[in-house]
Amino acid sequence: MFKYRFLLLIVLFVVYNSTITYSQQQVGLHFMNIWQTSKTNPAYISDSTIVVALPGFHLNYYNTTGDFNSLIVDYLNEGQGIKSGEALSDLPSTDNILRGILEVEIFNIGYRFGNVQLGINYAQKTDMFLNFPKNLAQLFLQGNGQFVGEHINLSHDIHLTSYNEFGLSGAIQLNKLNVGARIKFLTGIANTSVEKDAISLFTDDDVYQLTLDGNYALNASGLANVDDLNNFNLSLGSYSFDNFFTENIGLAVDLGVTYEVNKRLRLSASILDLGKINWKKDVTKYINQGATTYEGFDFAQFVGNDSISFGNVLDTIENTFNFSEESESYLTEMPVKIYVSGTYQLNEKTQIGGLLYYENYRGEHFPVLGLSANAKFKKIFNVGATYSARKNSFFNFGLNLAINHKVFQFFASADNVVGAFQPYKSSNVNFRTGLNLIF
Repeated sequence: MFKYRFLLLIVLFVVYNSTITYSQQQVGLHFMNIWQTSKTNPAYISDSTIVVALPGFHLNYYNTTGDFNSLIVDYLNEGQGIKSGEALSDLPSTDNILRGILEVEIFNIGYRFGNVQLGINYAQKTDMFLNFPKNLAQLFLQGNGQFVGEHINLSHDIHLTSYNEFGLSGAIQLNKLNVGARIKFLTGIANTSVEKDAISLFTDDDVYQLTLDGNYALNASGLANVDDLNNFNLSLGSYSFDNFFTENIGLAVDLGVTYEVNKRLRLSASILDLGKINWKKDVTKYINQGATTYEGFDFAQFVGNDSISFGNVLDTIENTFNFSEESESYLTEMPVKIYVSGTYQLNEKTQIGGLLYYENYRGEHFPVLGLSANAKFKKIFNVGATYSARKNSFFNFGLNLAINHKVFQFFASADNVVGAFQPYKSSNVNFRTGLNLIF
């Protein structure tokens, strides 16, 4: 039977792993002249006849809670529990968001003949979204003793998913207009997502009864063992061919256009990830409706403590709340992304540009404003710098670099240079790197 601690461990897993979670916008890559630029606009056409992208890596992480070090000082040290940092007291009461993606691209091949560009790619991706109230973070990091005699809101939204992406793309140049599209066949590896999120917790100030009340439903597919606390393992899928094809089938589409106003000015627009995944394999829906009360758990022992031992607490409430279970397929939508941009060629070697990025996902808005400058040095180096601003992260300065040597092209892009080298001290981390063979 599904235990209440599973919900707690889901959120703890996200918070604990938020050092390696990610967000999708890519400002620097959008203005680079490399094959991977087609990821932000499928209308991009490469200058090379054949491009073979070798395995590459992309991660991006964004949150509205401040940098990770200030939120959690000392976490998951065995026998010491979790200690909260300075940022916890400054969190807003609701809408604390962690958002991101990790991508491991296995291959991406482009072939151009005349005015037509064709492409094929395969990648494994892990996508994350978490929206949680301040009370939930306080519950984990400081214990329940502070909430004795109170009803606290624990309503939250979770979307964790891992999937394969098989893409076929095509672009054509029609005089000054480029039109492109990418069709993506998706196979889901694992997912957990909240369907209904109304949930609250009350600890009686007399007998310390614990009451969980709400209308809560969580869908899960492909999650690992949760029967034993010591052997708890939540995995969104390893990067192997074992999960190459699954029964969880989805489809998504990318669309893009570019228009050459004149020899210096070019405009472009794209919309990405229009699609869904239908989850059928190892599917379970965990449901809690109404109020459930458990007598005999004394939270007073934790009042005034700076840290708590989760092993003891979770073992104690392991059998406290039982959730009913159902097995039925469900759909999850992809996070739709929109790019609108323009570039202006100052001279033969220098180009400037600007973009607006927008993502609306799980009812939350993620706008980004970006500016760029790119320059060519001889025939080998292409160097760029970017500035981007988004909610709660207004000053992000990035760099990107492409080095061409014969048939080899190395590239790297970071939209926040400080975050790339010091991810624990940043709320916005973005980095992509890879190697192309060009002919």
